[in-house]
Amino acid sequence: MTDRTARALLAALSGALLLVSNRPAAAQEASSDRWFALDHVLDVAIEMAPADWDRLRRQTRTMGDLLGGDDCLAEPFAGIFSWFAADVTVDGRRYGEVGVRKKGFLGSLSEEKPALKLRFDKFVDHQALGGALERITLNNSVQDPSLLNTCQAYQVFAAAGLPAPRCNFASIAVNGEELGLYVHVEEIESSLLERAFAAAGGNLYEGTVSDFRPGFRGTFEKETNEDAGDWSDVDAVVAALQDPSPAGLEALAAAVDLDRFLTFWAAEVLVGHWDGYAGNRNNFYFYREPGGRIVFIPWGVDQTFKTTDGPFDDFVSPPSVMAHGAIAHRLYGDAAWRAAYAARLRELLDTVWNEAELLRRTERMAALVQTHALADRRAEAAADAGRVRRFIRGRRAELLADLEPEPPAWPWPLADSDLCWGEATSVDLRFETTWGSKDSVDPFAAGTVTRYLLDGAEQPVGYSGATAGLASPAEAADVGVENAAFITVMMLGPDAAIEGVTAWLPPDRAAAGARLVIGEHGVGGVLWSMPPGAAAPEDFHPIITGRLELDAAGTKPGAAVSGRFYGTLWGIAEPAAAEDGGEAAAADRGDSGLIINEVAARGEPLDWFELYNASGAPLALSDFVLADDLTDRGKRAPFPADMIIQPGAYLRIELDGDGWPGFALGKDEELGIWSADGRLAAQVDWAEGQSDRGTSYARVPDLTGAFRTVTNPTPGAPNDAP
Repeated sequence: MTDRTARALLAALSGALLLVSNRPAAAQEASSDRWFALDHVLDVAIEMAPADWDRLRRQTRTMGDLLGGDDCLAEPFAGIFSWFAADVTVDGRRYGEVGVRKKGFLGSLSEEKPALKLRFDKFVDHQALGGALERITLNNSVQDPSLLNTCQAYQVFAAAGLPAPRCNFASIAVNGEELGLYVHVEEIESSLLERAFAAAGGNLYEGTVSDFRPGFRGTFEKETNEDAGDWSDVDAVVAALQDPSPAGLEALAAAVDLDRFLTFWAAEVLVGHWDGYAGNRNNFYFYREPGGRIVFIPWGVDQTFKTTDGPFDDFVSPPSVMAHGAIAHRLYGDAAWRAAYAARLRELLDTVWNEAELLRRTERMAALVQTHALADRRAEAAADAGRVRRFIRGRRAELLADLEPEPPAWPWPLADSDLCWGEATSVDLRFETTWGSKDSVDPFAAGTVTRYLLDGAEQPVGYSGATAGLASPAEAADVGVENAAFITVMMLGPDAAIEGVTAWLPPDRAAAGARLVIGEHGVGGVLWSMPPGAAAPEDFHPIITGRLELDAAGTKPGAAVSGRFYGTLWGIAEPAAAEDGGEAAAADRGDSGLIINEVAARGEPLDWFELYNASGAPLALSDFVLADDLTDRGKRAPFPADMIIQPGAYLRIELDGDGWPGFALGKDEELGIWSADGRLAAQVDWAEGQSDRGTSYARVPDLTGAFRTVTNPTPGAPNDAP
């Protein structure tokens, strides 16, 4: 084929795709149905640069990313996952330059089997799977071994007459490696809105740890009409719920389609969606047609068919109701609306909860899982499918018994909306011990702590010990996992108090060279203390972000175990006071002593920035990452391994855009540097014109002052501005 022929064929094909994308909605909908047929398991092969795949799967977030700081609920949680280009083959047809990124909130994050979003039109306009789907969502269902929950739950919502995503399965491979079976879920976007509503041009919102209360309202993410700046539909619900009078209920009914909300609420309870709106104020969308009222849409239903008793409650919920969400709480507190809710739940039992049909669908899907899942996952999937069957068979009797002779009370108030953890504290330590020492009679004789930093300040280790070994089943259950290895270090203080850190990890990952992220599946840590004379620790502070790095490890008795454990926790103490050097510089450098002192964003021939080490020790920049964005974690890149800045020294770093992937300085830009545990060490941002050609953006006075534009740049030396 000649180049000319190829170009002509490509142009014709592009035109055909464009025509498909411009078809009427009904035609596109019909053409997309086959991609969600329950018995159609999509065969998806992704090919991308191995380095990009490693970056994608290792991007993660932790509870600290979500709740750290004093105003964590002031805005939607940041999107931290980057798009990468890949060639994707689906059912034998290849698509080039498809956008691929990781997805997930917390529980579904995984490095080995990451959940994925694919955008066929991310880099190629109008490209679509089969000419019908521009985006697909692939859930890893790591919290649902059966892989049955999601499609079953969405079928129940749809049978109840609610807008709900379509769903089936997909078998995924990346660069030739089989990742196994995923759940393929329809994205909540225009195609779903066009199918479920008369008009698709209204306001669509996503709720993630969100509610219609002043303390939660800021986390709603507007998915359509973002630039309109009109949040009056949300604010109307917030205002109505603040009014406890009958007028408040009337205002609520004017803003929310409460009849459809009753159905949505009852369906969440029916399938046990404890992590939805009524339960955990999480995993939901809502949509308002132009001139209409708010309608809820289910999402993230992988933890269903279990119980309505949420794991974060300090009480046992009744089986027939969840009322954590502010709308559900307000309605259930009204006798008439409580009766209406109970009646709707009974109605769904009569019209939607068809045990025979649900069990037939369970068997169809379970057979697909046994055929297409990886061999080592099939036994667990089969066993967990029994849970789904038991729930289906027993749910009717459980709910009816709980509703008689009258619906149960919900006496609990709305949960505190002040979830943010405030100031952060960092811990960093190195240890040496041996495997099997965990149950030593004298843990202080089993190993040692070689270095301990708290908020960047060296702490005396004195009399210390370190142990490693397999946790008992009870100990593993205490940290929320089924099987765990514990590594514990402890220091004896001068007052005979003991302070320690315990990290846990899956035993099969206790190997030399392991680099584990705190917060990923089965990996965690806690800082604890034990007062003099106490028989057990009494004060615990979870370590939310950070890493466990093992230089040596093995699970044979006596095997050497050594490495580094570092991270961040909240609510224990104020950060260490900054050293002398001025309030502005101290605020920007955190606790590391690293100062960004000068920036040339339009330098000749290369952009550059200048660092200063205000600490008393050399700083290895390999312990830090940098980015030209203060919020997107996916853009952070490491410094070269051999860069060291001596105490009291200035260092100019030149930036060649081709040599720093994804990094460049511009006219209106940001620069941030983070320590390895994710704490911001230094930052600066500037507007267009503040660092123009021939100038720099520098601290004046040197090291201590605010940034300003100067006409005499001084890279590698003190700033000396007139």
